[in-house]
Amino acid sequence: MRRVVWVCCLIIGVIGGWFASVPERPYALDYKKMTLNLLVTHSEFLNEPTFPLGEKYLAEDMAAVLGKMGIEARVYAIEDLYSNRNFKAGYALYMRAYPELQLSGYHNYFDKDKIAILYETIPYKLEEVKNADVVFTGSLKKSREYQAMGINAHFLPQFTRLDKFYYDPKPELKNELLFVGNRYPDTPSRKSIEYALEYGFKPAVYGAGWENVLVGENAALYKAKQIPGDNLKYFYSSADIVLNDTREDMIEAGFISNRIFDVTAAGAFIISDYIPEIEEIYGDSVPMYKNKEEFKMLIDYYLAHPEERREKALKAQKITRERFGAEAVMAEMMRILEQYRQEKGIGK
Repeated sequence: MRRVVWVCCLIIGVIGGWFASVPERPYALDYKKMTLNLLVTHSEFLNEPTFPLGEKYLAEDMAAVLGKMGIEARVYAIEDLYSNRNFKAGYALYMRAYPELQLSGYHNYFDKDKIAILYETIPYKLEEVKNADVVFTGSLKKSREYQAMGINAHFLPQFTRLDKFYYDPKPELKNELLFVGNRYPDTPSRKSIEYALEYGFKPAVYGAGWENVLVGENAALYKAKQIPGDNLKYFYSSADIVLNDTREDMIEAGFISNRIFDVTAAGAFIISDYIPEIEEIYGDSVPMYKNKEEFKMLIDYYLAHPEERREKALKAQKITRERFGAEAVMAEMMRILEQYRQEKGIGK
């Protein structure tokens, strides 16, 4: 019996000594690291050249800018969600989350010090939003609604990379009208293209889902499924007019398409459907239409007045460069996250 007790004490002593030699928190999270989780796809698709969702490119831009700020950020897909634990990131940011994820639930049990962030780029369901520790939304309207509900929400506009989008026109890429955007099966139409075709305009169209729509006499308008992100500035700044339209749910919720920021940063002239938030930011530098008659009027007028196009494009570019550069927006995000971490005493 004494021998058994002695052996047990020896084992306990060895184990105790081993634990004493291990750092206090061997799996402590690193708040200089962040995972950017895209929950609607699988990792094999992240390297595809014609990926249809803008969040992928937004996440990649975020990772690049955060890296310059000393925050190591990696983009993950849904199938990698739990395998990314070895990265030891203190921050986990999600785009297009869904209720089953239970953001506030799983990390309370596994990585309770991991800060779960939701970045809302399109309207999300309330059950998705309420599960996050910190919510960033591109809609000032939604941020106010969430705050009134007691949700830790902050307005964080979508942004653009000023080192990626700037004025650099190429004569061989010149088009009178340019539209860059996808057409999904559940989307009955895109106003820009619908109105343009009705009035006989001939826009150059890039994006997924158009190959079976632009057919017959309009087949020549369809150019390609995608323009590589680093080349978009050439196409935007070479066009006389870039067209923009917005999903109805985004208009209702107060979200501005990221296309507005990219195009204006590239010093290009853009005409958009009417959104009060665009008017509030850009004034008359981004002309907007409320119906197809106004669309035609704006296209006719600005095609005939290139000097006014350039004047407004420069005005809009100045606003974007001053307020919506990625570095400034990401710095504000990290300021809010660091403040939250300090207030909660996380990671001390």
